[in-house]
Amino acid sequence: MTELTLTDQERAAFHREITRNLALDYFFVFDNVPLHFIYRDRVIPGDLTDLEARNKAITETVWTQAYHQYLVCNVAYLFLYRGSVLQMPLQVHQLGDGMFAPPAEDNSRVKADAVGVQVNFDAWMESTGWAFVAKSRNSPPKASWQTVVSLPDRTMRIASLIPVGNQVLVELIVTWSEDGVLKETAFVAVLIYDVDGTVLLDRSYIEMSNWPSGRRYTQGLANAPQYRPETTGAINRFYEYQKDRRTKVEVSDLEKRNLSIVEKAWIDARNSELDRQVFHPDRFRTQWPLQKCSYNLGVSKEVEEISRQAAPDRQLRLALTYAKGNQVVAEGLACWNEDGIDKEAPFISFLMLDKDGLIIRDRCYLTMENWPGADKVVERLGL
Repeated sequence: MTELTLTDQERAAFHREITRNLALDYFFVFDNVPLHFIYRDRVIPGDLTDLEARNKAITETVWTQAYHQYLVCNVAYLFLYRGSVLQMPLQVHQLGDGMFAPPAEDNSRVKADAVGVQVNFDAWMESTGWAFVAKSRNSPPKASWQTVVSLPDRTMRIASLIPVGNQVLVELIVTWSEDGVLKETAFVAVLIYDVDGTVLLDRSYIEMSNWPSGRRYTQGLANAPQYRPETTGAINRFYEYQKDRRTKVEVSDLEKRNLSIVEKAWIDARNSELDRQVFHPDRFRTQWPLQKCSYNLGVSKEVEEISRQAAPDRQLRLALTYAKGNQVVAEGLACWNEDGIDKEAPFISFLMLDKDGLIIRDRCYLTMENWPGADKVVERLGL
């Protein structure tokens, strides 16, 4: 391990126990500035293939524009999304997985580069999309357009983007104002692009209790027939669909090393007492953007212990991992039994490793309402 001595002032600034309620930008700035001036470790983006560069460009242009500019009843998604490709893992415990219906295989799709996708989308809007918009605007607002009308300053920006083969893992920040108060939240989208640049899968990790259309979602749940969705195994079906459609990826020596660390030492440590020598003792922080909270290794151990006490049989299980540069993204499940009922809760972690292979950040997206020991965790973190 590289030994660097911090001044008392630096230690007080960088290793505070818990940080809360700062702007969400903090979680992404923290990765590089100002810590890399001290430790000389920063995000390494990794080399991109032509396919990865194309998908990165599509995400930064057409996919993002769909959110900003074409929200009248989600008109852009009639072009971009082939059927019900949206998966919402953090809501499965409320809804089940019946909302997800994979699109049928379609081998007629024509290969397109990022510019071609934009041209095809613009042509589709001229021939079909704008007429759909005009018709929708002359009807009472509903769905996404209802949200836009009530929250017209809603915006979204990309915070981090990791292309891996035909997949893109993107972290985003959403801001809007409600009753004169500026609000913000974050979410993750796991995307798979087809050869023509349309989306085969969008698995979005969204916290509905703090979301622009969250009120609509809550009202919909209240008005829906009351039943108990079967949740165990639902997320696995999401993962299996993705495993069958992702392309093979060549990984660098650095990425192989990091994958090995995450798939063995990290998950073992998460299932024990976090005492393995896999975390940097000073630099490591757990970051929870959805809860706007960040804390050091000592508090991370406390939080894990609280969760284990609430569910002694709790195990974290990895389902999918992705590596690019010095980052690894891990999707998985917390599984436990509560009152004789098997339960599971999904999560996705964006992990960053330093040059010595020590984990220095775990930016994790999970929902507190479906996590073992949530009440006591909230109390410990002062949320």
